[in-house]
Amino acid sequence: MIEDENTLREEVCEWLMLEGYEVLDAQDGVAGIELAYKHRPDLIICDIAMPRMNGHNVLLELQSHPETVTIPFIFVTARSDTEDIRHGMSLGADDYITKPFTRLQLLESITSRLEKKAQIEENFNQKVDYLASALDEERTKQLLKSRMVSMFAHDFRNPLTVIMSSANILQNYSDKMTKERRSAKLQQVVGAVSRLIQMLDEMLLIAEMEGGHLQFNSEQLDLTVLVKDIVDNFQFIYWKTHTIDLTSNLNGKYLLDARLVGQIIDNLLSNATKYSPQGGKVIVSLTEAPDAIQIVVKDEGLGIPESSQVMLFEAFQRGANVGQIKGTGLGLAIVKQAVDMHGGHISFISEVNIGTTFTITLPNSKLG
Repeated sequence: MIEDENTLREEVCEWLMLEGYEVLDAQDGVAGIELAYKHRPDLIICDIAMPRMNGHNVLLELQSHPETVTIPFIFVTARSDTEDIRHGMSLGADDYITKPFTRLQLLESITSRLEKKAQIEENFNQKVDYLASALDEERTKQLLKSRMVSMFAHDFRNPLTVIMSSANILQNYSDKMTKERRSAKLQQVVGAVSRLIQMLDEMLLIAEMEGGHLQFNSEQLDLTVLVKDIVDNFQFIYWKTHTIDLTSNLNGKYLLDARLVGQIIDNLLSNATKYSPQGGKVIVSLTEAPDAIQIVVKDEGLGIPESSQVMLFEAFQRGANVGQIKGTGLGLAIVKQAVDMHGGHISFISEVNIGTTFTITLPNSKLG
């Protein structure tokens, strides 16, 4: 609940707590954004006219962040002007309540928004479950491809919304922002674009794998340089939340498929950052032995329950403890295929709430 009128805010919070909701409150937009980023609430109720930052800008800010873009947002304001309502809804608000309002009106709006959110999530989960079962049936391949495109199209919306909202803020408020704030917005755009590119690459690889057209194209590759470029890109995106360390004793070039190796590193780093808490550390190490190259990616994340480990490298399989963290369940299937095509081996050690270490062993194909 973000509201600068103390009496109203306290009264509404009391209503909601008596109804069994857990409520956090803030008296202005800046404090409200901080709470939203920290606690990831199920729904946000926000006034429009507030000091430091108005409700419209609060909504724009939250929609530019991938972790808060899908949170239902209800405006509460004394304004009843049609243009003001239209503007708020055009920014992406889910509902709009004018003051004064009754307890019943507020509760009906909250219930409606939460039910709609639950239905959207349930529908999406049903699609994923359907795809997982359809994958086992040869006769459903064409349907599978169609559903797969539908699923990726759904996941495309979040990064696209982040890009559009961040661009909107930069276009309209750049002159009022500090250099650091503008840089942070640009980094959010870069991160969203990188996510879109990764998803497109995954779609192409899965299509090639399903069609039996995925080819192994070896070339002389400086593995350290390739991995460092990917690590630097992830560190640029996640510099506020994660530390990624890279060590390597490799020198020279190896006969490897750059695209497939890139997918291995991309997906392992994506999982390591996605399933690690803020402030977590990810370690990447490259080592060479006489007959093998080892790539190790270690995180301090959720870990993988034993019940989820058996089928971990199957498409659409995810850990039972991932909760609301978004993902397609395709990343490790792609990694396994890429490792197999190099004639290598993948293994992992994982402990819930401690972290996971993936080890990739590839034949030593060093030149010279």
